[in-house]
Amino acid sequence: MLRRLFAGFAVAACTTGLLQAPVGAQRGAPAQDPGLPTEKQMAESPVAQKHIAAAMAIAKSDLQAEAKANCTATGPRRPSLIRQMAGLPPEPQVVIEPTKIFDNFYCFGFNTVGGWALTTSAGIILIDTLNSAEDAEKVIVPSLQKLGLDPTQIKYIIVQHGHADHFGGALYLQDKYNARVVMGAADWEIIGRPGRGGRNRPVPRRDIDVTHNGQQLTLGDTTVTMALTPGHTPGSIALFFPVKDRGRQHTATILSLTTPDRDDLVALERAVNDFAKPQKAAARFASHLQGEHVTWLESLRKNPSGPNSYLYSEERFSRYLDIMVECSRARVAALEHKVP
Repeated sequence: MLRRLFAGFAVAACTTGLLQAPVGAQRGAPAQDPGLPTEKQMAESPVAQKHIAAAMAIAKSDLQAEAKANCTATGPRRPSLIRQMAGLPPEPQVVIEPTKIFDNFYCFGFNTVGGWALTTSAGIILIDTLNSAEDAEKVIVPSLQKLGLDPTQIKYIIVQHGHADHFGGALYLQDKYNARVVMGAADWEIIGRPGRGGRNRPVPRRDIDVTHNGQQLTLGDTTVTMALTPGHTPGSIALFFPVKDRGRQHTATILSLTTPDRDDLVALERAVNDFAKPQKAAARFASHLQGEHVTWLESLRKNPSGPNSYLYSEERFSRYLDIMVECSRARVAALEHKVP
């Protein structure tokens, strides 16, 4: 199955990242995340700088922006999180226009966080469910209907990682449509705990655990293949699934980028080398809306028959994956570097 799939990639970012803190909590400089290196560590680690130089060389002239965004102490950050880290008030959360990206793949949600709908011959697989039951009722369901999709056909919900802005609406959809929820086994263990996981968020009932690389979920004519990529959360999972662009099949990938330690880096390298690279992927898109992806969505809404910027060439996308790995290696090396 994997051999005939992959031609796409989505950095888990319309899906990765921190919840926005209340305005009052965002005033002033936030504390350094102990799971990430400092800019000083990045600058002063010879090994980190070696990996950054390798990433910039791989980038050539056409992937410089992607390399610069990845090869930082934090990795890519969406605009709302950049504001938070600067101690600024959050931007108002605004519902985005639901967008058809591929023939069978759609985006919905907010300007800060969103989710995806993957249609199959036997129903819909949702990937992530926004912040709350209210979001599920008032954003997800109407968005699907606006896209011409029937919410009663939601059969599975995959939660890519266990943060509340991704599983918040799952219980509502689980109850209303009898959908089954899929999540990394380690994240099932943490989502009910206070803090970034489950505080004030309804926790879905535990249906399906992702426990090993290569685990598959099949609905009708579509199979989603999963791999474990701990780092962003202990149970973060990479997703690989077929998409169609005007009838031509590619594969999309949602893959977390955070690599706080060497074990997480090894898991990321395995997901890239064992799953993504051999499949000659040729496209990418982002989950949390950031940077050029906002423009790409707008372009697709304005001109659905025009070029799809999410589609890369196989060679260009392969280099993008190499850049991602080199920048992750740089962060791990910097974190291990002892600054005098």
